[in-house]
Amino acid sequence: MCFLKSKLFVGWLNSYEIIPNEKRVETFSKIEISSEIWNVIHNNLDLKDLPDNLQVEISEIDLNISNSVKKVLVPIKYCLKCISLGENLISNTKIYWSKYKKNWKPFPSRIYMTLDDRGLWQLNKETAKDIQKYIQNDFKPFFALRHLHRAINENNPRYKWIDATIAAELAIKEFLIRREPCIETLLLEVPAPPLHKLYGSILKKYNDGEKSPKVNELQKGAAIRNNLIHKPENTKISIKEANKYVHDVETAIYHLLYLLYQEDYKSYKYFPRF
Repeated sequence: MCFLKSKLFVGWLNSYEIIPNEKRVETFSKIEISSEIWNVIHNNLDLKDLPDNLQVEISEIDLNISNSVKKVLVPIKYCLKCISLGENLISNTKIYWSKYKKNWKPFPSRIYMTLDDRGLWQLNKETAKDIQKYIQNDFKPFFALRHLHRAINENNPRYKWIDATIAAELAIKEFLIRREPCIETLLLEVPAPPLHKLYGSILKKYNDGEKSPKVNELQKGAAIRNNLIHKPENTKISIKEANKYVHDVETAIYHLLYLLYQEDYKSYKYFPRF
């Protein structure tokens, strides 16, 4: 038998043991662990050397204690209307273990890191010339790019995925309306076709037979978005998966802009090439 204690600093009240003056909550759990895991934590073994079955057990222990913290974090955030309290705080949980509820020691946890590498450009003499080209060519970015940027800046993979899908939906509608203004009422007043049809057969019809290079990724992404909305507790996605999807949506949107501005697009050196 092993006791686990988790600490979470939330900048407000907290948990099964709420410590307001320290702005901290502590949750406690008593669990049974395998003799192999006992050997791991007792001897402070390196997790990267463990077999897969023990890696899974460690992850399940970590998930269980994090869920106990979530039971505290959720009512604090939503019942007390703490809108600035980030849900990602759960991932910062510090876990400790003890056999007799004293002499607490750090519980080993796996560390995951995901990097999203993006090219950013500053406004200088060189880029100012390109901005002038956009203005002269009457280039109009999609409103959908606002949602794309929200998705890029979002840290929570759930909200990142949902905003990216909204961006994809808005962008294709904006493209079709610019290409065929007469269908604007139809697109805005009746339920739209599925995303893969908008970026597939419908785009081909209004664009000389060329569909989106990311139509398959958008189809899968829309299905996952629907699950995130209608089955939120059963749908888990990683930040790595969400970043990959955001990149796919970004490519699909800039492909639409390329189709609208093909004559001028080659001079837009900071846009992707297709």
